[in-house]
Amino acid sequence: MIGIDRDTGATVDDWPQFVERAKRALTTPLGTRQKRPLYGSKLFSLLTKNQGDQLLILAQSYAAEAFCNEANGIGDFTPETIVATRGSTGLSLRLTGIWKNRQMTFEVAT
Repeated sequence: MIGIDRDTGATVDDWPQFVERAKRALTTPLGTRQKRPLYGSKLFSLLTKNQGDQLLILAQSYAAEAFCNEANGIGDFTPETIVATRGSTGLSLRLTGIWKNRQMTFEVAT
């Protein structure tokens, strides 16, 4: 499958294309797409809250839930580790798992 990098507009495929799909699914608020109301994740609802330890646990849970949601189309990645961290610009997720029988890692900033 071929996609477009949302930052540069360049054509991407294989792993970079999957990362773009996953980032889009994780950062899209659940229920905001009119024709695909099940697309997205609950992560967006955490952006206005204080970033305590409970919020980090919720973020990890919501990210895992997004990979189980078939409407997101990112089920070809099986997350093994999801780590949420606080940063100066907000919440960041580091995901490690199996994609096409390979161990892969990527990060998503929300």
